[in-house]
Amino acid sequence: MRSILRSLLFAGSSLGLLSIPLSAQPFEGVLEFTKSTGPVVTTYKYYVKGERVRIEEISARGEVQGIMLVDTRDKTVTAISPERKLYMDVPNMRLPKDVATNVQKTSEMKDMVGYKCEKWIVKSPAEDRVVTYWVAADDFNFFIPLLETLNRKDEQAVFFLQIKDNKGVFPMLGIEQKMDGAEVSRLEATRVTKGEQKASLFEIPAGYNKFERN
Repeated sequence: MRSILRSLLFAGSSLGLLSIPLSAQPFEGVLEFTKSTGPVVTTYKYYVKGERVRIEEISARGEVQGIMLVDTRDKTVTAISPERKLYMDVPNMRLPKDVATNVQKTSEMKDMVGYKCEKWIVKSPAEDRVVTYWVAADDFNFFIPLLETLNRKDEQAVFFLQIKDNKGVFPMLGIEQKMDGAEVSRLEATRVTKGEQKASLFEIPAGYNKFERN
C-alpha cells in the first residue's frame, strides 16, 4: 500500500503566449501519460471532473495497481488499493518548496496529442536542473490546484508552480535534465479524451475498509 502510495504521489507532480479560450468550459475528461525515470516507465491516467481528480497507476499488463482521489477544493487526498480493497487518508505534512528559477516562454510550437503546444523552459543552476515543458491551453483549470494539493517536492512539479500565468494549461511533455543535459525524468501525454465523467469514479468504492497505520 505504501509503495503504491509513494509512486502515485510522485506522478501527481503523476507549464504566456498561449491563447486560452475565455468562453470554454473547464476541461472534463481523461488524460493518459507515461512517466520515465531512467529505464523505469510507468503509465498513469487522470480522470478530471470539476475540482476532483482520480489518478490511476496502470501496470504493464494494463491493470490498475493504485488509485488516488484528490479533492482540490477541500485539499484532501485519499489513496486506494484495489487489490487489498483498502483506502487511506494521505496527510500533507510537507512545507512548500521554493526555488530560484529562470523562466523562458518561447514562441516555438509543436503538435502533440491533438493540441498545439508551446515550449517553456525553466532553469535553476542552484538545483542543477532545467525542465522543458510543452504546454497546451484548453482550460485545464484543475492542474495547478492539483499540484498545490499534492505538494510534491520533485522538480517537474515545483518548477511548474514557479511560472507566472500558469493557469489553464497542461504540460503534454515535460523533460527534466541536469544542467549538463543528462535526462532525469520525462512525463509525456499519450492520449487526451474529453467527455463527462461519472461521479462514482471519485468516490471510495463500497465495501472498502480504511487502512489504519500502526
